[in-house]
Order: sequence, then C-alpha cells, then structure tokens
Amino acid sequence: MLEQMELYIGKNMEVTAMAALGAVLFLLLLILFQVTRTRREVHKICKKIRKYFDVVFTDTEPEEAITEEPVKEEEVPVYQTTEEWKKQNAEQKDADDVKLLMEVISEVF
Repeated sequence: MLEQMELYIGKNMEVTAMAALGAVLFLLLLILFQVTRTRREVHKICKKIRKYFDVVFTDTEPEEAITEEPVKEEEVPVYQTTEEWKKQNAEQKDADDVKLLMEVISEVF
C-alpha cells in the first residue's frame, strides 16, 4: 500500500502539489478568520475599558448626560449637613464606579 502511494505521488507531482497548496491556503484562511474575530473581540473589550476609565476619571458628569437631561439643582435635605450630603453622594458615585468596573470585568472574563 505504501509503495503504491509513493509510486502515485512520484508520477503525479502536479496533483500532489495542488493538493498541498490547497491545504496550505485553507489553513491560512482559517488563521485569517480567527485573527479577525479575535481582533474584533479585543477591540470591543478595549472600548468598554476606555469607557470605564472615561467615566471614572472625569470629575464632572459626561457631556451627553448633561445635554440629554435638564440640569437639576439638588438641594441638601434639611436633616443633613452639607458635609454629610457630599459624603453620601461620593459614596454613591464610588458604588456606581464599582458596578461599572464589575460589569467591564465580567464582560472581559
């Protein structure tokens, strides 16, 4: 059987070369497809991470939120001092940042 295969390959070198070329092109196509898919996934993840850092490192509200919603002046409740109210708002912002970070991490992994 092995001798017959060697004889066939020796006599039909063009057919063997075309089959090998076809296999190589198929493998290259598979590699290209996988690299493209991975690149798209990494790009999506990078956009989400960039969005997270934009939200975390901005001191003010994003411009989109300001233009979409009318600006509301928040009043300090009577039963709270200004410091307590600021502390409560800071804690709420930190909690929102943690939620956003956990969302990004869960989507990445």
